[in-house]
Amino acid sequence: MKLLKKINNNFALAEDSKGEKVIVEGRGVGFQKMPCELTDLSLISRTYYGFNSETIRLIQTVNPKILQIADQIYNEAVDQIPAELNANLPFTLADHLEFCIERMNKKIQLKMPLIYELESSYPLEMKLAERTLQRVEEQLDIRLPESEKAGIALNLINAELSVKTSNTQQEEELIDGCTRIIEAYLHHPIYRKSFNYTRFATHLQYLLRRMNQQPPQNVSYSLYQTIKERYAPICEVVGAMAVYLEASGYPIGEEEKFYLILHVQRLCDRERCAQPTV
Repeated sequence: MKLLKKINNNFALAEDSKGEKVIVEGRGVGFQKMPCELTDLSLISRTYYGFNSETIRLIQTVNPKILQIADQIYNEAVDQIPAELNANLPFTLADHLEFCIERMNKKIQLKMPLIYELESSYPLEMKLAERTLQRVEEQLDIRLPESEKAGIALNLINAELSVKTSNTQQEEELIDGCTRIIEAYLHHPIYRKSFNYTRFATHLQYLLRRMNQQPPQNVSYSLYQTIKERYAPICEVVGAMAVYLEASGYPIGEEEKFYLILHVQRLCDRERCAQPTV
């Protein structure tokens, strides 16, 4: 194993014996003088394949304690969930938790209507989601709303490589259609294999399932107006997405638009998209 470049104290970019680039994790592995040949492989606790530059950015910028919590939950999930898990779950979960905390700090709280269905259909994932909230409170002294359990559980469910749903093809077509709308309005291609896009698609998939379960919802008028004013250019994009979704049999209310505005804006921030003017 050849260590190529430090990412942080506990992560490094490396090259395995087959010459493939990997991210390695190990306590203090970043303190090695690089590049160098690592002969003691016991220093490596986990190896990650199939990463991209956004994964490296997240490791460098996310609160190390959040990443540690995500890693702890991943280890528990591997032991408890009877399905193969995507090895990059610690990164996607850490990204989700960071966004949860960001929303809470901005006093933005989303309802999660699927929570009861998830508790019935995915009790293991919901139990791990509850454990995640406990760890966040214990280790970061931050108490996230109980409603965040649904979003955390969906991260775990989406990481289960064997999970398939009967309406997956329709969801994929709608997500692709929404993405094309974003690209058309922003005049900016979106790389579909990026970490940022994967996170956006996951949240949009959750929204579609939520919309399929219950009628459109409304949010506080003042809160919705505040978000519309703050992210006015993105509202035009979301308006076009709403028309498309409604024509496809997914009626959309203010709460769903509110949710979309937040996540489209976040995708644009991460992808550095040029935004339309209104």
